[in-house]
Amino acid sequence: MLLWQLVLIQVITFVVLAVLLHQFLYRQVTRSLGRLQQLYKENREREEELKRRREETEQELRTTTARNQEEIGKLRAEAEAATQKMQDERLAQAKEEGRRIVAEAEAKRERMRASLVSEMKEQAVGLASDIIGRVLTAQMAQGIHQHLIDELIEEIGKSDGPRPELDADKVEVVVPFPLTQTQQERLSTIFSSRMGRSVNIHETIDAEIVAGMVVRLENVVLDGSLKTKVKGMLAYVRENLSR
Repeated sequence: MLLWQLVLIQVITFVVLAVLLHQFLYRQVTRSLGRLQQLYKENREREEELKRRREETEQELRTTTARNQEEIGKLRAEAEAATQKMQDERLAQAKEEGRRIVAEAEAKRERMRASLVSEMKEQAVGLASDIIGRVLTAQMAQGIHQHLIDELIEEIGKSDGPRPELDADKVEVVVPFPLTQTQQERLSTIFSSRMGRSVNIHETIDAEIVAGMVVRLENVVLDGSLKTKVKGMLAYVRENLSR
């Protein structure tokens, strides 16, 4: 009887302990599982947040990269346009400089040509005058000289144009041979009459004009020299030959 009671007590004790242990372990396991589930949920939320942030960062990075690429493209296009503009400006400057150099060269060539032509004209006139002076005898030269002087004096005397307003009381005359007394008197009479006062004749000898006379009254010049007539004749010949 006593043994049976002991066994029953042990069984009851075991059952009670098993129930208590089960209740205790169940609550612990339940709380642990709940904690694990909470941690898992939090981890999932963190992963989702990190994933979302990573995607946002990647999207922002792609947007920034695209914007930078666009800015780089604009800067490259602006640099290329500026480079092309500089090249065009330099090319235009080079062309302008080339045109200026060509124009200066043309102007210099034209000046040289004009100077050469003028020098050749002077040489031609001088040569023609020298030839005439050598060919003509003294008597013939004197005859031509007297004829040209008389012709110019007659032309001055017949002139009926407006009288120049001049203050000079002296007429300069350039001749290759001295004027005769009669020629001096005729010139003095003509100019005194035209100017309304007494005028003196100042005579200068210049053999280069060959024959004839050049009259200067302040800024008025009357050229009846053989040299000038030869020059006009050479110009006439050159003009007709160039046609």
